[in-house]
Amino acid sequence: MSVLLTGATGFLGCRILRELLARGEEVTVLGRGTPDELRARVDAAVTWLDAPPLSADALAGVRYVSGDLTQPGLGLTPEDRARVTQGLTALWHCAAMIALEAEPAPLHHANVIGTRRVLELADEAPGARVLFVSTAYVAGRRRTGHVMESDLRDGDGFQTLYEESKYTAERLLHTWARNGNRDVTVFRPSLLVTDRPAPEGLPQQSTDVAVRLVGGTLMGDRAAEQSAVRALLAGPRDADTQPLEIRQYRLKGDPEGTLNLLQVDYAARVMVTAAVRAEPTQSVRTLHVTHPENVRLSAVTSALQTRFPGLSLTITPKLTHPTVLEQLLAKHGAPLLTFSAHQRTYDRSNLLAAAGDLPAPAPIEHDYLRRVFAGAEVPLGA
Repeated sequence: MSVLLTGATGFLGCRILRELLARGEEVTVLGRGTPDELRARVDAAVTWLDAPPLSADALAGVRYVSGDLTQPGLGLTPEDRARVTQGLTALWHCAAMIALEAEPAPLHHANVIGTRRVLELADEAPGARVLFVSTAYVAGRRRTGHVMESDLRDGDGFQTLYEESKYTAERLLHTWARNGNRDVTVFRPSLLVTDRPAPEGLPQQSTDVAVRLVGGTLMGDRAAEQSAVRALLAGPRDADTQPLEIRQYRLKGDPEGTLNLLQVDYAARVMVTAAVRAEPTQSVRTLHVTHPENVRLSAVTSALQTRFPGLSLTITPKLTHPTVLEQLLAKHGAPLLTFSAHQRTYDRSNLLAAAGDLPAPAPIEHDYLRRVFAGAEVPLGA
């Protein structure tokens, strides 16, 4: 197979690339920067990963083409377009702008218009399947119930503009597939995590933002707050000498809320496995790349408390008389906390049918979450 991959320098994309190379696929990477710059970034990310095993020359065979989702025609010359589409059998579109608080125009430009430009490229390769990475959060504000893989509606609204941009891109894919009788697979991963944090300069996980948010907000902007938090991180102190507001914090949220977390290495493996095993079709198939069991928000806060010894986080539906630091947490943590207000579950029928005998993902328990949060650095005085 000849594969074109966007987003190969991302947290998930580099792992998808490694899975493809382990299967002996011929891969062309499309991304920003010169081909040499792309190669250096991809080589660093993929080499650092330890699975699946690769042959010694696997990365040497990857081709690199400069392209940009935000540019007309992806910034490709006619010669580039002909080169990347010749004999193409699969087009993986993993690249996206992932930002919870971004302005609407850049998100729409990258995630919707950029997807349209990728599909225009796919028009020039009529024999290629399109594999698109979306998100389980296209379900938006829907808090309860069982979300089917076939569900694609906006009646509940969206929590973030990122969700809405992915929903709109999925609608675009359905129209394109229907009009051209094309084969499209949409993958909807949940929140992807790893307990093997990458070194600085390599693709990081989104949960690092939460760790830096908690730690950075606790550090505060004033010397007195920084001093108090340094004492907090050093270990519990006598209650008479450490102010209660420094030791205990409340977060506004649903105490019964849950998150769906999935190991990123498992996600990449099951997505590539499903893509290889899927029967050709002339429509869109959607797969929820989610964990069979949600994680309670209380388990997440417990792991964060392990990350910051002496810290106490309490989830409350109403935040009355918040302290200054609680106000800061509420202000900057609101986009993240919205994802913990769910009690919904996800249908995985299509995923299980396509994954075959691949074992289920391991449970995500306290020790695993502790390792997830342990890797994010929070410099004192930040």
